[in-house]
Amino acid sequence: MILLHPSIIVTMDKHMSILKNNYLGIDTETGLIEYISDKKPDYFDELIELPNKIILPGFINSHTHVAMTLLRGLKDDANLQEWLMQYILPVEKKLKPSYVYHGALYGVAEMLKHGITCFLDMYYHEIEVAKAVADAGIRAMLTYGSADIFFKRDPEEEFKIAEKFRKEIEDLIIERKAHDKIFFAYGPHSTYGCSKELLELFRDASNERNMRIHIHLSETKDEVKMSKEKTGKTPVEYLADLGMLSPKVMAAHVVWVNDKEISLLSKNGVHVLHNPSSNMKLASGVCPVDKMFKARVNVSLATDGPASNNRLDLWKEMYIASLLQKCFELDPVALNAKEAMRMATINGARALGLGNKIGSIEIGKFGDFIVVDMEKALESTPRHNIYSMIVYSLDSRYIESVWIGGKKLYDAREGFYTIDIENLRNKVEDIRQKLLEEAGLAR
Repeated sequence: MILLHPSIIVTMDKHMSILKNNYLGIDTETGLIEYISDKKPDYFDELIELPNKIILPGFINSHTHVAMTLLRGLKDDANLQEWLMQYILPVEKKLKPSYVYHGALYGVAEMLKHGITCFLDMYYHEIEVAKAVADAGIRAMLTYGSADIFFKRDPEEEFKIAEKFRKEIEDLIIERKAHDKIFFAYGPHSTYGCSKELLELFRDASNERNMRIHIHLSETKDEVKMSKEKTGKTPVEYLADLGMLSPKVMAAHVVWVNDKEISLLSKNGVHVLHNPSSNMKLASGVCPVDKMFKARVNVSLATDGPASNNRLDLWKEMYIASLLQKCFELDPVALNAKEAMRMATINGARALGLGNKIGSIEIGKFGDFIVVDMEKALESTPRHNIYSMIVYSLDSRYIESVWIGGKKLYDAREGFYTIDIENLRNKVEDIRQKLLEEAGLAR
């Protein structure tokens, strides 16, 4: 057992317990937390004293397209349709599997540096993202972005591609012994990217195999307008009529919804993945998170892809999410610091169906956590309220180290333990130039 002794542990358990001067013990073989107490145990293999340090649960980034680090800054200050159709999609058509691997690994490095220990992803060549996840040692739930309308394929053909990815993931998990690191979910892109027939195929497969579904939903005003013109229903109503809303559904964005639709999401146990910075940057609108909380919808926090954010920093999203709701609702009580912390940790774990494994610091869960240096942070004094200090005063600059399964994967002083970041940075820059040349966008 490795034993850590910080000044404060923010557990994010059901009691929202904050423990002072407690010991945290991790089984080095299983990676599980086996000891939490204010008394030093009689046995341990290594003791790490962490005076003036806080331990937090690892952050869970519940919606991203991590390999889009390759496209970061390609086109900013544009609306969603121009950004997507004129720049992102033309370049994405030129993506090669090796490009996606390196872009994903670079994004994983960025997430680790910012304290993210698990993420939910959707992209193309997604098996390459899985390989990057396995190489880095992070946790991830991975989905291939299926869209028969976008790709002009038959629904059955597009579904077969998703099934092929599922089998590849299952094989990779066995090969890399990654049963608790890599997870699969179906990934229909959206109601406008997928035909009714394809959505029904995913619905039936999800029910048959008890697998989760990751989908973009009601992200923009235009999306809702288009849905009403085509189906006579909003995207949420359309999925409800298809029998596709359930606790297995993880819906990203969900910006343009009314009270009736929020009630539908709550009644069916749908998880909402909130992307405040991306929605603001693309002027998509503001997800009514405070209303959703009051309706008992589980809302988690996400960065979206690094081409529309442009960072993979969930700590920043906590701060922005809280302030955005206060401004949107004209209510200083809306989305308080505790709720923002829940969104970044335990709510994300529940959204991914992993609430029994990660998301809080409790005995029996994996030792996924962040060590934060309060001494380095002038903003940590005085300490009136720990949650307020974390969300409103501190940021990811003060992360000292990041641990997954009781193993240190990142140290602010020593760097990354599983990623050669300098070689990777050069590789990503080379890929960027090749992509622009191949897409006819080279400057």
